[in-house]
Amino acid sequence: MQHRKSTGVFEYREIIMKKYRQLILLLPLFLLLSCSSDRAAETVVITDQEMSPPTPFVLGSGDKLTLNVWRHDNLERSVQIDPAGNIYLPLVGEMKASGLTIPQLRKEISSRLSKYIVNPQVDISVSNLKSQNIHVLGEVNSPGSFVLDRRMLAWEAISQAQGFTTDANRDAVLLVRGENGFAKIIALNLDIEEILKNGVPIKDFILQNGDLLYVPPSTIANVERFMVRLNNIISPLLNIERGIIMSQDVRNVLNGKSISGGVIY
Repeated sequence: MQHRKSTGVFEYREIIMKKYRQLILLLPLFLLLSCSSDRAAETVVITDQEMSPPTPFVLGSGDKLTLNVWRHDNLERSVQIDPAGNIYLPLVGEMKASGLTIPQLRKEISSRLSKYIVNPQVDISVSNLKSQNIHVLGEVNSPGSFVLDRRMLAWEAISQAQGFTTDANRDAVLLVRGENGFAKIIALNLDIEEILKNGVPIKDFILQNGDLLYVPPSTIANVERFMVRLNNIISPLLNIERGIIMSQDVRNVLNGKSISGGVIY
């Protein structure tokens, strides 16, 4: 019996672009889009730490799934993960889906169905994604939150926000990621035209659920005041009760020093 190839949007899709050459092909589109109660500053902790690697995509409450079992059309279902993180399926019963990857969910459903079906082949696809989001704020033309429905690079998120404004600091885009009560910040150089002109390798940075990209203005009069303002912006979106982590290099960038490469920690 052959395995049916899953059409899940997060399983068959491997879109890691070949660096540089493919990016150059997409550059014209990106450039077109890109034209167009205060908390005290002592919450800022200066340290040198790197971002953790992107975590695998996991399902969450509100996500809608389509499930099929090969040669058992009567078991086809469209279900939505409820607020408690559960789904209900015939023969399977109620089970936890929130927090699982699609392969993990398929394995669990197949295990439960194996009591009634010989070697069940389960196909799962996400028909509506609501639990995964990123935020793009600051000097972009259409700031807001966007669904993270595929593997996405930082510059692609800027494109979704309709590119930079004329006041944007393209080579000091702040990527803020909530981790263990901290907001970790790195600076990304997304001035792709300048990077390509200087022959500097472009570092791909894959976004994950909850990430926030903040594009600062090209001129910051007072970095401490800017950090307090940034703190107030990201506090409602990220769990940062333990403070903000960033390196001195990020402060240097905010003070006007440029990044020669694609990312600085």
